[in-house]
Amino acid sequence: AQGRVGGERDGEIVFRSFWASLVRQAQLVDLERFPELCLSLKRMLEFIARIYTDKILVDELDDRGHTPRQSLPEFLYDFHLELLGDPILAQEACINVVANVKRYSQQSPRARMFARFLLLDPAHPLNLDNLNTFLLALVKIQKGMLPILPNHDYLNVEASRGSKVVEYIFSQAPYIIKAKVMIGAEKRAVSKLVDLDSFLVFLVETYKEEQTRGEERLRALFVAADTDGDGNLQFEEFQNMVTSIRSKRTHREMLRMYSEMTLNRAVDANVFTRVCRKWKFSGFEMGPAVKRSDKSNFEVFDLLNVQWGKIEDMVHELLVVLDGTPIAMRMEQNVNVLKIMLEEKLQAEQTWILYRKVVAEFTSAVKNRTPKDSVGAVQGAGPSKAKVSEERIPSAGLAIPSGQTSRAASANSSGMPARRGGVSPAVAI
Repeated sequence: AQGRVGGERDGEIVFRSFWASLVRQAQLVDLERFPELCLSLKRMLEFIARIYTDKILVDELDDRGHTPRQSLPEFLYDFHLELLGDPILAQEACINVVANVKRYSQQSPRARMFARFLLLDPAHPLNLDNLNTFLLALVKIQKGMLPILPNHDYLNVEASRGSKVVEYIFSQAPYIIKAKVMIGAEKRAVSKLVDLDSFLVFLVETYKEEQTRGEERLRALFVAADTDGDGNLQFEEFQNMVTSIRSKRTHREMLRMYSEMTLNRAVDANVFTRVCRKWKFSGFEMGPAVKRSDKSNFEVFDLLNVQWGKIEDMVHELLVVLDGTPIAMRMEQNVNVLKIMLEEKLQAEQTWILYRKVVAEFTSAVKNRTPKDSVGAVQGAGPSKAKVSEERIPSAGLAIPSGQTSRAASANSSGMPARRGGVSPAVAI
């Protein structure tokens, strides 16, 4: 993180004001007066699924590029900016999205959750940490299913899948916390099934509560460490506190933490809490501490490698043809990460989703974007030959439906209505 202490970047402050302005403008959109701006609930839920899927992919890219993940409002704006190529059109697209999400947030649990991630519910906002928890749980419980969510609410899934997700998300939590969450998850089951949306809300809220308790413990530590009671933590006081709780932090780490705290006028409880949270000083991280290869997924990766081998050369030939274009740059980035993930064999669900993304972009580029007189070597690499990669992959646990084509690629189709001048968010669902 840059600019501000505790992981809050200067750009985040600017964007927060920018986003608040878009939300205010969305409140002025009269959907009753202009029905052409309205989106059906079915299309709204398809759009939400598309955004979640793309966010999962860009999070993987950001993590590997050592770039901070974006909040959902930040990602939504970038999504439309890349798609439309104009900041004004991207803003109008976001305004349309916000207006439609608010319209359905009372009747649709999924739209209501989406609204909370977009900070449209001031009383119940969900931050980036909450979004990360939600998306990780979603991709795990759906086992790589695409689309990742259906175009309707109230989807029941096996309760056993939910239990496995709890084990995964809370794998680093103390046993008593994990056991409490597991009991709560089991109580939500009816006839060995749980409603997916309500289960995800439960999981996010539980994780959020535990993180809040962690911050409360940090504040209590601050009060105990501030021996002179002046509300400003000295370095010696900070060192003594770290030593007293038997933390394994090195002297260098402690110095860097305290140095970052002193960039503020005073090292008060708020500054102390923010920096400790950034440095993961208290609480627990979601997911396992170390990612390990799951033998049950080896078959998945073997088959994915076989399928990728069938089209890899054609994809690279197309990248040569489209060299220098935005789609080629995006595809090349996705291809490079896909190859790494196929070699690592660590995240089966995310790898499958990225593979489908690459195939969909390749198919769309060949079908809709490649000039007929410059196809050259990829003339035979049309959608029909790429279709092999769209078939069902028999897997050890991955829920991959047969006969589904990826909806993640076409930037020419429109899922949101135009606001003015024919402008559309073009959500491509």
